[in-house]
Amino acid sequence: MSTGLLVVIIVVVVLVIAALVMFSMRGRVEARRRERELQRRREAAAGEHREAAQVREQRAERAERQARIATAEAERSRAEANLHEEKAGAHEQGMADDELMNEDGSLRDRDEVVGSEGNGVARTETERNGVARTENGERAPEDAPRQRTT
Repeated sequence: MSTGLLVVIIVVVVLVIAALVMFSMRGRVEARRRERELQRRREAAAGEHREAAQVREQRAERAERQARIATAEAERSRAEANLHEEKAGAHEQGMADDELMNEDGSLRDRDEVVGSEGNGVARTETERNGVARTENGERAPEDAPRQRTT
């Protein structure tokens, strides 16, 4: 064979090897690029799920707090009902006659008795509605500091 033909064969072989190396590197570069994109999407999806979990956790905490408040209000109402039931029993057995009578021994008006017993309940209802009352049951001025009365 001639030297020229040998040089041509060597150049062609080197070019083929170079092309194969270039194509294989291109595939690796493309695979790395795809892997980076996949990793970025994974992180984005995980971030979205964490945000959704945080929002739902906050909603759950708010709902639990409202449930505790509702439970406390129900317990308070039940206690008030029990108190009134006990007072009714005391009246039926004659153990609370002093509440029905004035100091001079005369009977109190029914409105006075009901009014004196109902003040705590009425005050509680008005407090729930946001209306402040003074000690004697009158409406407090709007700019006056509100005090809780029991």
